Amino acid sequence: MNDTDLLRRRIAKVARAMADAGLARGSSGNVSVRFGDRILITASGIPYEDLKEAQILEINLDGNKHSGEGEPSSEWRMHAEIYRRREDVGAIVHTHSPYATAAAISLRTLPIVHDEGRILFGEGIPVSDHALPGTWELARAVADALGDRSAALIARHGAVAVGRTSEEALMRAEKIEETAQLFWLSRSLKEDHEGRG
Repeated sequence: MNDTDLLRRRIAKVARAMADAGLARGSSGNVSVRFGDRILITASGIPYEDLKEAQILEINLDGNKHSGEGEPSSEWRMHAEIYRRREDVGAIVHTHSPYATAAAISLRTLPIVHDEGRILFGEGIPVSDHALPGTWELARAVADALGDRSAALIARHGAVAVGRTSEEALMRAEKIEETAQLFWLSRSLKEDHEGRG
């Protein structure tokens, strides 16, 4: 088994874990790993419970396919743009988790309301400018919002987390959703308490 095969196996495992954690449903979201000057990325339109290692495609930063079955995720441009700007990033996880997506619809920055979240994300997780999915405009907007951070929300769309490995990026994606859930719950409880005055 070569390095590419091992990375494909790890990506498939992370993609299934992402779905099992409720961070993505069906074939939504995507996972990629930097591999030299190329990317290994999940295929478009494949439910993660059915994902085969061969459906993790090897592409270059211009989207040209070198190996793998199917077509790369429609968000390959976003992954490529982040890798171009961030040499420290080895993996990206993009989710459509419900609480984070609600924040991406309603807020400009997701405030961090708990100490663990501040350790990971600072004072807030920024929301990108809006752009249509699968476009270079979206790719640039997300990379701009991400900057040198480990997480960003994609306006009216979802969330993105980066890391040195796919496992680290997944852990951060899980923490984004937990952070968003705690924000919405604490806000609801505060409003309920104030409403009872």
